[in-house]
Amino acid sequence: MISIQVKLISYPKETDLIAKMAAAICYSGGHDYEEIRKDAESKPAEYLSTIVKNGHLSILEHNVYVFYISGLSRVASHQLVRKRIASYSQQSQRYVDAKNFRAVIPDTIKESQFLELYNKKLEDCSNLYQQMVDGGIPKEDARFILPGATTTQLMVSMNAHALVDFFVQRLCVRSQWEIRQLAVAMLEEAQKVSPLIFKDLGAYCDFYGYCPENDKSCGRIKTLKELLNNDK
Repeated sequence: MISIQVKLISYPKETDLIAKMAAAICYSGGHDYEEIRKDAESKPAEYLSTIVKNGHLSILEHNVYVFYISGLSRVASHQLVRKRIASYSQQSQRYVDAKNFRAVIPDTIKESQFLELYNKKLEDCSNLYQQMVDGGIPKEDARFILPGATTTQLMVSMNAHALVDFFVQRLCVRSQWEIRQLAVAMLEEAQKVSPLIFKDLGAYCDFYGYCPENDKSCGRIKTLKELLNNDK
């Protein structure tokens, strides 16, 4: 069984303090480093959480987090890399031999009558890929037969602001299950080192108090459209 592996491999040592100092620069009248740092260190934990909750997220952009991710399908990785305020290094199917590729099998397929056929098609893709490579087809062309279920690995760097935006979108119950699983794992890693910044993170509705999906909402909370209509 393929499972997503997520490991936070690099982050600032004083993540919460850095964000507090950025806030202190914005809101206090300090004039030098020591004064700003002392002001930031004196702030209670709620200070930073409140600022983040109020949406002043630019103070988080000085914190950069680097994740190692493995076992994610190409289907989900295509969703991940649409988050553009980030840096990505992804395993290349042009240079890496994929003859023994691994594949993600969704639970709905595992529990269905299609599982045997699904596995057979994966095997067929693998066999044809190998035949083409052995027959002189470049890997960069043979890879066209590889399924979206093929797993990949990535190095992903995001600042905390980008992570907040990613989490509130991808933790939504309507998000695709695999990218949501990834978001949960990344949030758990981030909370270990930055408990104040990511303290109240959840889906968009949990964090901001309304749903931006409007007609596509799951109905758990009022949408922005409903709130605007109520104000008329």
